[in-house]
Amino acid sequence: MELTSDAGTASKAIAEPTIPQRSLAYFTDLNPADNTKYIEVRVYRKWIATKVPSLIPTGFSCMLLDKKGSAIQANADLKEKDRFEHDLQLNCVYRIQGFGFEKTDSWGKTLDNDFTLCFGKHTRADLLTDNDFPYHYFNFAAYNELGGRLERKNPILTDYIGYIQNVEKVKEYGSATTNKTKVRNIAIRNLKYNENNPSIPQLGLQTERLADWEQERARNRVPLGTLLQIDPNTQQQRVLFTQDAMILRVDTAYNWYFQKCDECGGKLDYGYIHGHCHPYGTQSKPQNSYSFRIIITDGTGNATMTCFTPHTDGLIKSVDTLLQEIDNKDPAVIPPQILALQNTRHVFQFRFAKQAGKGTPTLVLQKVMDNPLAILPVLTEGPSSPPAPSQSGHASVEVSPPPATPMATQDSPADTCSTMNVPTTSSVRKQLFATIAAGEKQPIANTPDIAAKQDSPEAKKQKVE
Repeated sequence: MELTSDAGTASKAIAEPTIPQRSLAYFTDLNPADNTKYIEVRVYRKWIATKVPSLIPTGFSCMLLDKKGSAIQANADLKEKDRFEHDLQLNCVYRIQGFGFEKTDSWGKTLDNDFTLCFGKHTRADLLTDNDFPYHYFNFAAYNELGGRLERKNPILTDYIGYIQNVEKVKEYGSATTNKTKVRNIAIRNLKYNENNPSIPQLGLQTERLADWEQERARNRVPLGTLLQIDPNTQQQRVLFTQDAMILRVDTAYNWYFQKCDECGGKLDYGYIHGHCHPYGTQSKPQNSYSFRIIITDGTGNATMTCFTPHTDGLIKSVDTLLQEIDNKDPAVIPPQILALQNTRHVFQFRFAKQAGKGTPTLVLQKVMDNPLAILPVLTEGPSSPPAPSQSGHASVEVSPPPATPMATQDSPADTCSTMNVPTTSSVRKQLFATIAAGEKQPIANTPDIAAKQDSPEAKKQKVE
């Protein structure tokens, strides 16, 4: 018996996969598809990223140095700001593990790296006493390299964000016996929205969600031509608008779906791993999401709208179902099911997309509001049966959606509700007669079969007795 027990224990031990131990890596050795590394760094800079010009905090950022003198930027969501502000102190050295990767955003980057570290709930920072780390980071450019850096499409952000107010003529200083210097003064001013500018429309917006379906369907019904004149940074970016518009075309220059992290919902680019979202050694399960772009019009203007899962419900079938139906799963090849949306009309609820710079505002789909039943829970896997005809003689009946769960803001619509199990006619009839106690009156039934049972000879006999 003991030998059998030992053999079983040994087989179980062999069957369990071994988790590789993390190893030290310098920044130049990091691979975004590998989360088996940890880093030892000095915290060189840290700051709170904000929106401009509203200065609303958006997250925590820091610059880290390793022993080889390389630098890298790390970002964390706003909800983790307080923890990392406390755990990562300036000029202190830490061993950090449990981080992820993301492609470096062109807006607000501080270093010329292809990827940025992501810190989250599974990121751990342990204080070290090793002081053999540089205290400063420099990335000087030779004079003949300046032109190349300035010509880059996304130059590294340095110190200041503003707009050029005035450019003076070139002035020359010095004399024939000394070196002459040419100087041009450029006045730069802070970004500030001018609310008194009559050319920019001022909108009276309803920011609270409305319980009545028709009122919510028409809330903030602003023409697209007006919205395209607005700087999204001057309005609340999470304010929802609605519009009855037609899909002119699908933008085939963009991929129609992508894989996202099953924990944070962020896009997984180039096989990047979100090690900050999952405990070390666990297997993540990326999810598919729509990301196609459409051009819509309401007659006053044309706007670009991006459609993500699950906000495409009511517009097209689920992305997983569509992927099962098509042979070519290349995200760059738009399937005919999406192209069929062209020249169809819908009532869209949407918000402004995050603007990375100047240009025409773009929109993000929040809900398709063609049918109030679209927000109700799905009771069966098959197609729902058509509604019963109205007996009141009215052509239409106003339907209101179920009350949404109260939220602090309207950022994330309450798309999910508690599932209601609607009993069938037979089960209702069975429950009615099963609950009648002796001496109680039977309920009046309007269905033909129940009324027939009440008028049957057996029922009349019971009444006489």
